[in-house]
Amino acid sequence: MALGSRFLDRTCFDEFYESLNASKRIDEFHRVTNLYLFLVKRGDWHISVEGYDTIIDYFTNTFKLVALFSLIESLTELKHQDFYQWLSSQDQSTIFPISSKSDLSGLYDEYKKSFGSIRRCINFFERLPDQQKNKLCQSIQIDGVPIASIKKLAQFLYNIRSEFVHAAQLVLCISDSTIFHLKEKGLNRSSLSLDILLDAFEEGVIAYFKKET
Repeated sequence: MALGSRFLDRTCFDEFYESLNASKRIDEFHRVTNLYLFLVKRGDWHISVEGYDTIIDYFTNTFKLVALFSLIESLTELKHQDFYQWLSSQDQSTIFPISSKSDLSGLYDEYKKSFGSIRRCINFFERLPDQQKNKLCQSIQIDGVPIASIKKLAQFLYNIRSEFVHAAQLVLCISDSTIFHLKEKGLNRSSLSLDILLDAFEEGVIAYFKKET
């Protein structure tokens, strides 16, 4: 089971599952946990190149991070709208005319509060228990200083996910070993293992569905 280790026993899981109530919530829970199980927890990126291991950690961890953030971004009751669709759905008398770049930027900020991917990701990590937040923040250090808040940690992870999606830069900071990586902002020291990240995701999924019940 995808989240089996999060519950003391089957009775605890059944109580949680029954609390989901509406069939729509149950379907959503199944969608997220099944995709997580097959894409991430029990899924690996395999290569078939002579002389190389079938699974290389930084390849498979890169794709797992992208999959995790796709699942996190999907946890919303709102049907996605692009910025134009959102503008068109607002009260036209209060939106138009847009008289300046500053006004346009303000509207875009409002749009991102509901539909911005980074906002949903931050909300997801902010629901974690304090112990889990501290463990994540301590796992990444920049010039010897742990990341100061779970918000900054979520932004850090989202940025490295985006560096692969938009610039094809592999995710190197997720490993069972301590990794040092020189970036523009300083020397990154990472002890963030995949197990730590998966523990956080599983806790976050449960927190999300508890919030919604």
